[in-house]
Amino acid sequence: MKRLSAKKLLKDSWKSFRIKYFMNVLIVFVAGLIVGGYSLSTGLGTIGTKTTDAAALQAKLITERSTGSSNAEALESFLTSQEIIKINPEAMTTGEHYTKGVLSVFVNQISTSGSLVFGVLNGVNTLVFKGAVGRSVVIFVFSVIMVLFGIFVKNIIHVGKCRFFLEHRRYSDTKGDALLFVYKYGKTANVAKVMFLRDIFQALWNFTIIGGFIKNYEYSMIPYILAENPSIGWKDAFALSKQLTMGDKRTLFMMDVIYSVGYVLSIFTYNLVSVFLLDPYRECAYAEAYMTLREAKRNVVEKANELLNDRILAVVNVTAGVYPESAFPLPVPHKRRWIKIDYDRKYAFWTIVLLFFSYSLVGYIWEVFYTLLNEGLLVNRGTMTGPWLPIYGVGGMIIIVVLRPLRKNPFLMFGGTFVACGALEYFASWLLEVLFHTKWWDYQGYFLNINGRICLEGLLVFGLAGVAFTYVFSPLLDNLYAKIKMPYKKYIGIVLLVLFSIDLVFSFFHPNQGAGVTYGEGGMGADTVVIESTETTEG
Repeated sequence: MKRLSAKKLLKDSWKSFRIKYFMNVLIVFVAGLIVGGYSLSTGLGTIGTKTTDAAALQAKLITERSTGSSNAEALESFLTSQEIIKINPEAMTTGEHYTKGVLSVFVNQISTSGSLVFGVLNGVNTLVFKGAVGRSVVIFVFSVIMVLFGIFVKNIIHVGKCRFFLEHRRYSDTKGDALLFVYKYGKTANVAKVMFLRDIFQALWNFTIIGGFIKNYEYSMIPYILAENPSIGWKDAFALSKQLTMGDKRTLFMMDVIYSVGYVLSIFTYNLVSVFLLDPYRECAYAEAYMTLREAKRNVVEKANELLNDRILAVVNVTAGVYPESAFPLPVPHKRRWIKIDYDRKYAFWTIVLLFFSYSLVGYIWEVFYTLLNEGLLVNRGTMTGPWLPIYGVGGMIIIVVLRPLRKNPFLMFGGTFVACGALEYFASWLLEVLFHTKWWDYQGYFLNINGRICLEGLLVFGLAGVAFTYVFSPLLDNLYAKIKMPYKKYIGIVLLVLFSIDLVFSFFHPNQGAGVTYGEGGMGADTVVIESTETTEG
């Protein structure tokens, strides 16, 4: 039977490595960020016996329990020693300048813990529970989330990465969405189960040292088997991987040794050689190894011919284009259309007028209640006398009229709303300050604010609101307003426009100001909000 040759594998994989080179680098880099935190090298640690987090955690718990420590203390000690979290109350470098808003809380917590997930959990603890939940509980929840993330995201993306390189070796234009291959075909639960069992068995074998070393290579083909057949059972996946690698583990090891020399030398290049050469090259080599073993043993290993049934992967010549979806043995599940409302409609003039006042009223109510909850003041938050905030109305018009070409893509709509409403809010703040020498809002102290006129937190809310108004609320309101007979709709619109015009002229000479409405140098707060003219308090 034909055996693997490290020299031939390196030579054959070099061909696929050069095809769409930058896409290979990008896929490995993105997958590395998700799967392993990508420290500019993902390959060196896979050579020999690799101690998994699960095995290390179990050993740590046993050690700490023997000294009288609780599981919570052992868990915290393990996470800290692995630098997964860094509990340092003095590490306020980034967040110390931000004292207001929800995002500032999360920025502070993330900067002090050194972990995104742990920081978010602590932020929720601070905002919702006022810090009443103990750190051990937060750490436990964090650990559960990280385990679930590993099972249902990291392992799934790992299999998706294998799928990409299996397709890429024969289809030069393979897309990056191959990383989501498992999710696409609805086999997440099965793949997560098989990969989880692989991790558990590997961790247990690692306690024997030599056994862990051997099993590392025996199990190495399981992600590729799942990448070809994501519905395969775990017993068959393990058995096939064992048969495929039988007699060839030494070649796989020698191939890793060759790469390990490169990884050592890469240290002197800040691991850039790993990122741009070794890591993607190694992925191409392992995909080539799997296909070589598959073709050599598929017809002699029991059930292999039946279970490894993606025939098109074995095409010899490199082909332009992408893997034909219709050729895959499994059908793509029917995609449910979540948004069933006809959102891509053109709104009539009088409907736009009514929507303008609807958005202005919603913005007014939002601002009033927000100030009531945060400042304890029930005040008219608008620049005008009436119950409307025209900046929300204008923003709504921009969303449904100007940004209409973006409706087909919710992500583009979010980005367009984010930018457009940010520009509108900044200009409105500047104009009001120039005209009236007073601020109606001030984001100083909020995370990523620009001159106190706009901030990231507010723009994220605008972006989400824009998506909601585009796909849900505007169509629903249009359906509601369609029930109003045209003459009445026109009369209502005219009356509102007249009242708004009168209020606009009146407010130009007598703008709405007062505690909780306008801001002076004291900033935001019920007991610090004062009316001050910028003519006398500049600086």
